[in-house]
Amino acid sequence: MKISASTKISALLKFNPASLEAIVSINKHFEKLRNPVLRKVLASRVTIAEAAKIGKCSIDIFFDKLKAIGFEIENNRDKINMKMNPIPEFVNTSTESNTTELDVREEIRNGRDPFQIIMKAIDELPENFTLLLINSFEPVPLIKILNNKGFLHFVKYQEDGAVYTYLKKQDANSPMKIEIPVNDSSSEFISLFKQYCGKLKTIDVRNLEMPLPMTTILGELESLPNDMALFVHHKKVPQFLFPELQERNFKWSIEEKTADEVDLLIYK
Repeated sequence: MKISASTKISALLKFNPASLEAIVSINKHFEKLRNPVLRKVLASRVTIAEAAKIGKCSIDIFFDKLKAIGFEIENNRDKINMKMNPIPEFVNTSTESNTTELDVREEIRNGRDPFQIIMKAIDELPENFTLLLINSFEPVPLIKILNNKGFLHFVKYQEDGAVYTYLKKQDANSPMKIEIPVNDSSSEFISLFKQYCGKLKTIDVRNLEMPLPMTTILGELESLPNDMALFVHHKKVPQFLFPELQERNFKWSIEEKTADEVDLLIYK
């Protein structure tokens, strides 16, 4: 198989399963690919060039590892052209005096949802300030939402595993308030549950660490038949999941049973 910097990781794994060990051997950043759920969701979205960026390594290392197990390099110019994205000016000029730092790793370690804290920080961000969000993973759904609200972003992976996401509002005319779509149809939950009786796939993500709950749900939805619904046991209302569901044309219903127990029905 001939490959280039734009080849998806999923294509490598499908063609030669030994690609997994070859990639994992590059550095510790790729150990997460051993998790079948993360691998299923991420591999189909990430190219070799993007994976090299995430792993803070050169594309050459990827090519060398993959050549050793039989892959051919399609175009060497890809290695030259597909470089790490340059650091934008707003990040280079970010200082303590114009940057608000928000570290949500402790919230995540304690099983708490940092959603409200992040939204509050964004809502209160002074004009011309940059928000530095420190997390344990790249907050892709948040970035997508904020991009649509006129924000610039830049993601930097640290050696200690922390992920720095720099966010700055570019469009001054765009409304600051972030609205997350919530289909609060709890009154319809029982009716929908009966409607899909015998056509439910049930998963429990309550004991999974972020971002595994979201990636697990999205991974299951990729293969869910149109006439079935996904029944999810969750410990919170997953606010950042809803824009992803909306983008994929899924509907949902919520039943908040207790403060730490939420059931979701997701369907077409």
